[in-house]
Amino acid sequence: MAMPVIGISCEMKPPDPRRSFSRKREILTLNRDYPEAVLRCGGSPLIIPLMEAEGALEAMLAGLHGIILSGGDDVAAPHGEWRVRPECQLRSEHERRMIDFAQRRRIPIFGICRGLQQLNVSFGGTLWEDLPAWKPGAVDHRRGKKSRSFRHKIRLENGSWLGSLLGGSEAEVNSSHHQAARTVPERLRAVAHAEDGVIEALESAAGEPVWAVQWHPERLGDHPAGDNLLKWFIANCPKRTD
Repeated sequence: MAMPVIGISCEMKPPDPRRSFSRKREILTLNRDYPEAVLRCGGSPLIIPLMEAEGALEAMLAGLHGIILSGGDDVAAPHGEWRVRPECQLRSEHERRMIDFAQRRRIPIFGICRGLQQLNVSFGGTLWEDLPAWKPGAVDHRRGKKSRSFRHKIRLENGSWLGSLLGGSEAEVNSSHHQAARTVPERLRAVAHAEDGVIEALESAAGEPVWAVQWHPERLGDHPAGDNLLKWFIANCPKRTD
């Protein structure tokens, strides 16, 4: 049986005068942990580039069985106060188009770190645009950028997909972010929180195939909150006939 094709969004970086191939052009990047984890967990990874040509993105998405919105730089929130680079603005607009198309076709979506924030904003929610500045007393959620061994506890909501999957009321996860979901729109539901109250996971409140976590399962391997989640997601990306 053919493996489900899982599209993975990528990052756009500004031109780099130090590199001959990108002195005048943006480059697209993706941490290799993502495609390796998808392959390890039973999917066939396909990296989705940022495409502005009319119809090009939709043509690529139409052949997918599932979509992972990967981590990366800041989300450009509508009416946000945090200044973001033009590349971040382009990526946010690109991923809103991805989400809209996936919703119309009921293609399952799994948001990781920045992907959770993008889903929350795209559905009408708001962000903590910089946790250290806007939420004093919060855990240093950026510590994972310096040490992949950093973990913190989260509390899981009873009756959620995540609580059922991880089998308990608490878990330990990694962390590497400075933004977070602040207010959650009616279409989504928060199903996990850090000890400081920061939202750590979302699911659809209406039974749509939309899930997201604030941590990085692709980096955790056989940890309960790692490959286990990605295997579950890929298993919920059935063959489509449309």
